Amino acid sequence: MSKPIVEDDQPLSSEPPDPSQGGCPVNIYIDAQNAPFPIDEASFDEFIRLLLTASGESDAEISISFVSDSIIQDLNRRHRGQDRPTDVLSFSLREGEPVGQLFPLGDLVISVETAKRQAEFFGNRFDEEIKELLFHGFLHLLGHDHEGAARPEWDQAEKRLIGEMKRRGSAYRPKGLNPESINHIKKEGRKT
Repeated sequence: MSKPIVEDDQPLSSEPPDPSQGGCPVNIYIDAQNAPFPIDEASFDEFIRLLLTASGESDAEISISFVSDSIIQDLNRRHRGQDRPTDVLSFSLREGEPVGQLFPLGDLVISVETAKRQAEFFGNRFDEEIKELLFHGFLHLLGHDHEGAARPEWDQAEKRLIGEMKRRGSAYRPKGLNPESINHIKKEGRKT
């Protein structure tokens, strides 16, 4: 079951928050019950909050699910027509019809098995690789794409967000898409 982590430990209300009363709480739902090994869910809360604040999405709702390769492969097959595991899938709630939330952003699904392999390949710690995937998926939730003609816009959005994170004193700064990661992804037969 998803565990809500709510700013200032305020309980969730059945009533929508009133933006005129100083904004809305950030709702972050983190679910690791389908991960094949234990994940310290709370350790990523601060990083997600930083992404939300640095991007100007301080009144948003986002969910993150940590899953196995088999679960993400099933989702990848059903939603993208690709029958193989991937590292992160992004499901934006800002595309299509509104679904009721006041400030929905979307859902990120991360395969911890793929993240572990990639961390070893790139020489990252596991938590760093998860943060890279959160950063990447978050840009997709904001509506950015890195395929084809959209790539320059992606690169600019990446630079802006990394710059804002740096300005806010983030100890960890994502590397973003780089030639080494793109080549690794292509070798696995995935699109960049």
